[in-house]
Amino acid sequence: MADNATFCPSCGAPARGAATTGAAATPWQPVQHVSAAWYLVPLFFGIIGGIIAWAVNKDKDPKRARNLLIFGLVWTLVPTLIGLAVFLYTAPYILPPTTP
Repeated sequence: MADNATFCPSCGAPARGAATTGAAATPWQPVQHVSAAWYLVPLFFGIIGGIIAWAVNKDKDPKRARNLLIFGLVWTLVPTLIGLAVFLYTAPYILPPTTP
């Protein structure tokens, strides 16, 4: 390793005596793999389950945590929009006509 190197070229560890500031000062942590069973939480509880799954897993696996949150949002919005569309389509046949 060169004398003026700040990081090891093979492993990326900071060199002894190198001043590190900002984001480089935080220790590197590997991503822990989160079970795919976490998708059951937003499946059953919608957006609330997505928020809970995201909050629990955001430090372990940020990418999967974001996907859990998005899944909870989509799983809540899509059925709601489909139900609203079906209701609006069938409303003239269900509701009695109004008389002026």
